[in-house]
Amino acid sequence: MTAVYLELALSACATTFSPGPNNILLLSSTSTFGFRKCRPLLCGIWTGLLAIMLICGFSCAGLGEIVPQIVPAAKYVGAGYVLYLAWKTLTRKAGNGAESASKPLSYFNGFLLQFLNIKILMLGIAFYSAYIMPQGFHVEMVLAFACIMALCAGTGNLIWATLGSLLFPLYQKYSKAVNTVMAAMLVWCAWKIVSM
Repeated sequence: MTAVYLELALSACATTFSPGPNNILLLSSTSTFGFRKCRPLLCGIWTGLLAIMLICGFSCAGLGEIVPQIVPAAKYVGAGYVLYLAWKTLTRKAGNGAESASKPLSYFNGFLLQFLNIKILMLGIAFYSAYIMPQGFHVEMVLAFACIMALCAGTGNLIWATLGSLLFPLYQKYSKAVNTVMAAMLVWCAWKIVSM
């Protein structure tokens, strides 16, 4: 069983450390406002992700039947929300947060993004089906699955958020260019969601 959890963790790290809506949003937000002001957003992402993984784990069999029907609509809703985040990023004003007309995204924004992020939902279903379901249903296994997925994704989020925080001084100087690049990357994420 330890080997199954290790394989799950390695696969989760490989997929959740890559650029995606959560990581790019955190990079953009912390480079703009600093790490401390973006903690609510980070916590929203983490709790939303944990909730999604628990939902996937406890209802994977049912979702396996439902997902083929909801994915076409859900991916467009998710891509639309990511495009909204791209717009907010592009139109964000430079400043230290207090002087700026904009402010960091909230806990709710981070939490909601997880329910509209089709990549996270599909990863949860795919990984639960591949690693946990063959072992049989056990509550402690579902909880371990959700925690492993959230821990791996959370580690990736921290890496991207820290990188953004390190870029904070650079952002103050080149905010328009950084916002444009980050918004373009979020548009790319939205396109990837739709093209899945």
